[in-house]
Amino acid sequence: MFLPLPESITRIDKTKANYSLLFNKWVNFDGNFAVPKELKENKVKEFIRLKDEYNERKNLLEAVSTNLYRRINCVLSYLQQTSYSSAILHCKVFDALICGIGDEHALENSIRLDHCTGLPCIPSSSIKGVAKFAAEFDKDNGRIIENNHADIFGTPSQVGNVQFWDGFPLGVPVLKIDIMNNHFQDYYSGTALAPSDDMNPNPVPFIVVDSGSEFYFPVVAPDQDKLDKAVKFLKTALEEWGVGAKTSVGYGMFCDFREEAVVPPPQKPKKLSARDKALENLKKTVSTENFRKLLLELKKGDEDWLRASNLFAIPNFNIGFAEMLFENSAIPLSIQKELSRGFIGKINLKEARKRAEKKNDRKDLDRYEKLKAIIDANS
Repeated sequence: MFLPLPESITRIDKTKANYSLLFNKWVNFDGNFAVPKELKENKVKEFIRLKDEYNERKNLLEAVSTNLYRRINCVLSYLQQTSYSSAILHCKVFDALICGIGDEHALENSIRLDHCTGLPCIPSSSIKGVAKFAAEFDKDNGRIIENNHADIFGTPSQVGNVQFWDGFPLGVPVLKIDIMNNHFQDYYSGTALAPSDDMNPNPVPFIVVDSGSEFYFPVVAPDQDKLDKAVKFLKTALEEWGVGAKTSVGYGMFCDFREEAVVPPPQKPKKLSARDKALENLKKTVSTENFRKLLLELKKGDEDWLRASNLFAIPNFNIGFAEMLFENSAIPLSIQKELSRGFIGKINLKEARKRAEKKNDRKDLDRYEKLKAIIDANS
């Protein structure tokens, strides 16, 4: 067996390789680069190997799927804030699902995988196509009404107003090997005149998404009315007509529908500036040291912030802390004035004068005079 890739690629650790790359490019063949051969009867084994590689990446794909859902929800939430309406339709695969079976592939039959995540996906073009069919199909007459609901789906000369996004699995869907079995290969290839039971069957393997796997389909519209209609058409299409290949034999059908509202992501805690952190520390532990650290963070232009901080409403923050203001000459004058007004408000001037006269305690009176001098100082 050989891998039809350069040696620089084949040396890479495959356990962490993107599954889309591995499935579409990292395929084993018989032969060599000059004369590659088909796998023939080993094709089933190769599909099994690829499915096993998928299962080995389950934890990695689970994390990728979760992050993708959060990202989509975040984008939809932003669109809702800019006047769009959006919803996410959830449902489960009823029997099996196969999209992209006709895509070019070394094993002839492919499956559509998202290039970035490696997850099975349903392209938005297919989703919009089946939803449009459901909207245009007249059940009573069994015919198509062309350009029905053109405001939603558009026409060759008109852009539709509703966006149908790619469908992705919620979590990691289960993959299984399925087969198409041609019992009369000689007859269909033209080497026999009629089909007969002695002809060898020709099983053709391919990979499908198994039943019970949950998918979600984001839909975006300019208003709630168009959104409700679009979701209704999509639900009808997925439930009654199916999406992807082999819908005539029941593939691509969905069940257990539920519509999920788009929830804004939780806001990240606001990162505090050094000034805000110093204030929070002072509130937690009222000390002259913490007040000194706050003074060092204050700059000219912080006067409005200082007024809004309610610094002087902090319990145990008293007139004694004004001494730190007098000791630090590097504080901008505008900040000194703002703080001085607050400290003066804490001084009972009448009581300060009484203490100075009767007890010779001039602390508060001296502080008042210093604070008043700062307030009256020219900038």
